Amino acid sequence: MRRIYFLFLIVFSCLSFSQERELTIVFRDIETQLPVDEVTLTILRTKESFISNIDGVVKVILKRPSYLEVSHSSYKKFIVKSITLNEEENVIYLENTVNKLPEIILTKDHPQDILKSLVENSRNKLSVPSNLRVYIREFFKKNGANILYNDGLVNFQILKDKSSVKTDILVEQNRVLGILNEKTDKDVYGYNLNNLMENYYKFKYLDEILDNKVKDRYDFQIKSYPENEDYYQLLIKPLEEEGGYLYNYTILYDHSKRIIVEIDNFITPERAEKNSDFSISGKKNVFKSAFKMTYRIKGNEEYYLVYAKEEIGFLAKQDKEMIKTEVRNYFVTNKFTKRMFTYDVKDVFKEKTLLNRNNTILTDFWNIDSGLVLTQEEQDFIDSLTTVYEE
Repeated sequence: MRRIYFLFLIVFSCLSFSQERELTIVFRDIETQLPVDEVTLTILRTKESFISNIDGVVKVILKRPSYLEVSHSSYKKFIVKSITLNEEENVIYLENTVNKLPEIILTKDHPQDILKSLVENSRNKLSVPSNLRVYIREFFKKNGANILYNDGLVNFQILKDKSSVKTDILVEQNRVLGILNEKTDKDVYGYNLNNLMENYYKFKYLDEILDNKVKDRYDFQIKSYPENEDYYQLLIKPLEEEGGYLYNYTILYDHSKRIIVEIDNFITPERAEKNSDFSISGKKNVFKSAFKMTYRIKGNEEYYLVYAKEEIGFLAKQDKEMIKTEVRNYFVTNKFTKRMFTYDVKDVFKEKTLLNRNNTILTDFWNIDSGLVLTQEEQDFIDSLTTVYEE
């Protein structure tokens, strides 16, 4: 009788593990109780990643019990077993490790020279060759109105080509909602997929502040990072007397491994407004620009881009009319592997953007495979375009 009971347990367990399970997690700050966005949740068995949205929500579909790694630059990293999360909505509280104010780090080398070394070392340490399965999501507004939405699942096969990074792009699924006006919306396009990965893997967003000529135009400062003793933050701020579209940077890096973990960049509204010139027809005047990139480090073997977000807003005169354009896009690596895939060259995507591709919808990939749950506001944005499209 005991053998039969034991056999029943084995069969029941196997059946349970074979069933897919949807897991909803809400991340909150343990002190403020507020939701925490941009938390990275990684299934260690499959190397699938998920990013919490502004409501702190992550949804995961598990095929079997797994260890889940929770990480955020401002909170303690830890691992949780999925079998311990049994609620319909599981709340996980994150502990902020701040216990003292950041201290200025004095160095014998100029911080810009340290940054150059960090960039060079990070370029060499990034896991290449590799394949990133990425979910891309873009929102477009014109004069405050929702005009376009685009998302898709894209595989980036990343290879080194001498000193550069070569990427072959394979699109699994995509959808576009809304219609572009060829005359007035020609500047709306967001990601250029063909050079996107090279920009991220060569750290080209930092080129402006790596030039020796700008060393005296910025204030460079290195500080400790109380949230994580392994990290330092490099703060780069343009001097007030300097003119032009100069950005503020916060670069988080692992000071022992000498590699970049996170990059934050933005231009202040005051500086953008001060340097605007609306007298020239067709000239873009940026009033908002910010981006963030997060890289995942796992031991000495895995180092790759896991998340990026970019927002840009600009004004331009077209036929005496002032056009205000706003673009917000997200980039989530929902699966990383060093295993390279074989494919037909004719299937490689050569266009600049998914906006140039006809809809290919096989599943509701934005719910199943996105790694980034839509907020209600974002769903309302999509619904507004769907309603117009259906009419």
